[in-house]
Amino acid sequence: MKKLALSIALGLNIVALPTLAATEVATLTEFFSDKGEVTTSENYAIHETARQYLKTQEKVGVNNFEHKRVLTPTDEQPVVRMNRDTYYSMAVINVSEGATVTLPEIPEGKYMSMEVITEDHRIQAMQYGAGTFDLSTHIGDHVYIIVRTDATFTEKEVREIQDKMSIDANATTEFTAPQVQEVAFDEIEKDLKTQMPVILKRDGAQATFGMFTDPEDESKELFTEEKYAVGAAIGWGGAQLQDNIYEVSGNFPADKCHQATFEDPENQAFWSVTVYNKQGFMFADVANVSSNTATKNADGTYTVSFGCGDDAPNNIETKNDSGMFNMAFRHYMPSQKIRDGFRVLPYVKAVK
Repeated sequence: MKKLALSIALGLNIVALPTLAATEVATLTEFFSDKGEVTTSENYAIHETARQYLKTQEKVGVNNFEHKRVLTPTDEQPVVRMNRDTYYSMAVINVSEGATVTLPEIPEGKYMSMEVITEDHRIQAMQYGAGTFDLSTHIGDHVYIIVRTDATFTEKEVREIQDKMSIDANATTEFTAPQVQEVAFDEIEKDLKTQMPVILKRDGAQATFGMFTDPEDESKELFTEEKYAVGAAIGWGGAQLQDNIYEVSGNFPADKCHQATFEDPENQAFWSVTVYNKQGFMFADVANVSSNTATKNADGTYTVSFGCGDDAPNNIETKNDSGMFNMAFRHYMPSQKIRDGFRVLPYVKAVK
């Protein structure tokens, strides 16, 4: 019944969804079952969101933080296209009887944000900095939060900050979701990922517009079922446009040097670029460059190199077992220049 209610709220095609009630479970270990619901492109985002909720809940329970004490290691990437731009803290929180999250003070000029993801993978606008924030949702009893904390903190500094974060929730019932058939889930996820190059070719700079929206604010005007489903497959938990603008590339051959020289995007927070293998996962310890770490050119522009050797400016290695690489530029608290359409990806060129 829970999945049916979510589908009605989303306006999805109910006929395409299973009508038999699957067993409700509270752990990721139990999530996949041959007797579970069949995933379709219409319900994939809901199933993937349930998977993410259960993954965190199984580790730390409900209303508790799972703090990542180090920047994302290559052997622990729970979703595609994670990055090392920030430290992560995540939690599944029961908001049915009210809940708040309190974030501590951090030094001026440092980045800390809190994102709320509802059970149907709709994304609320971020909260920034210190404070006590009320949590709410338009559907279900739970939300998933991601707190991102500046990567320029040392591990000791970020641990002290994370340990001061707190959750106050009046209800403690765990999140549950119907079981899902794993084979169909994997097939739909793979198919949705293959649609991203088509969207990139069609929509260009606006390829990710409409993927991460909230039905209760103005971002809902950008929502499309196509972008909603593909967004969950290529970057679950992505932020609203006002908080992050993403540039996601297609695949490049990993054995060829590429470079991009571009103007400073002048974001309110920072920009970054992260390199992934064909499947969307980081594969090397040095996987990204950001405006916090990159060396500027004499004229104020940036040059970022991909697979061009240690002597190349701001180089990121690209060789990996998949034989291909792709990249994601992220603009944190994007500038008006970025909002107006300036993009970095068009500047990425093969170097002979």
